Amino acid sequence: MDPSKLIPVAEALPAPWWLLDFLGVLTLMLHLLVINIALGGSLISLFSRLKSADAPPEATLSGLFATKIPTSFAVGITLGVAPLLFFQVLYHHFFYTSSVLMAVFWILIIPLVIIGYYGAYINARKYGKSSMLATAALTVTCLVLLYVAFAFQNNISLMLQPEKWTAYFNNRSGTILSLDDPVLWPRYLHFITASVAVAALFSALIWSLRRRKGADGADGKIRSGLRIFAVATMIQIVLGFWLLIALPKPVMMQFMGQNMTYTLFLFLGIVLALSAIMTAVLGWLYPTLLVLLGTVAVMLLLRTFLRTAYLNPYFRLESLGLIPQYDVLAVFLVVFVAGLVILGFMLKWAVAAGNRKAAA
Repeated sequence: MDPSKLIPVAEALPAPWWLLDFLGVLTLMLHLLVINIALGGSLISLFSRLKSADAPPEATLSGLFATKIPTSFAVGITLGVAPLLFFQVLYHHFFYTSSVLMAVFWILIIPLVIIGYYGAYINARKYGKSSMLATAALTVTCLVLLYVAFAFQNNISLMLQPEKWTAYFNNRSGTILSLDDPVLWPRYLHFITASVAVAALFSALIWSLRRRKGADGADGKIRSGLRIFAVATMIQIVLGFWLLIALPKPVMMQFMGQNMTYTLFLFLGIVLALSAIMTAVLGWLYPTLLVLLGTVAVMLLLRTFLRTAYLNPYFRLESLGLIPQYDVLAVFLVVFVAGLVILGFMLKWAVAAGNRKAAA
């Protein structure tokens, strides 16, 4: 069967595709930075706790992240709404179809996220009081976040390969996954290690702020965070090359010289990643943070280029019709910006309260 005949008819867009695509990338960057802190912080915290179970909370990364994970979890989910909406507007006829194919695993995200959210709060409340309960709750949170990331990667894999949709005629139970995709595992592991890197750098930033208030041992904690960031980024580079060679050859060649824009951005991403490692090894916190932001922006563009290369045989964004609804878009943007401002104030108050508690 011709896979193109399975692709639903696309709806017209309410705004130019390039504007929606830009807003999608921008809001996705905000979401990923925060949700990486939740996932990476959970993994680092669990590893730290299992490694140093008897260490006092203030002396471990586990203690640092205990109160940060629930906040980053909640903020990350909130910030994930906007990029998901933009993504659905642009790729609805692919994304909805892939979601139906794996419907059981996809719908499980909702109850599991609620459970993981409770786990994060139980860990924060019971850490230092009931070690076994806190560790069990944190383990649940880690597993939930790992599952959600895995489900998203599977959905994207199915979405990008309409030729796999014919599996529906043999399995209509909503349990189709893309486990045979050679790109799935390096892409998933790349995301996990990115989360660890971002969370480690976040911990270094927190200790940098505490150092200004005279916190003991801050320099060592900053170096530790930068060291974890550097190692995780090195692993990401290896996984990135694995992902590149795992791509279908026509897609891979787009990043190997056939498309100079894609190739140059890939080269820029590698240079930025190596620069981030260098600045982290040298102990330069804020230059590392700036290079990280640039690296994430380039990687998100590469993600967009990769999606375009995969879907090019079936679809191009430029082909979508346009029925302008700028009033609706304007209302959305005003509400979104207002939400960011309110969220900023809430985080500021939360950080101030945390610093007062840490000082006490």
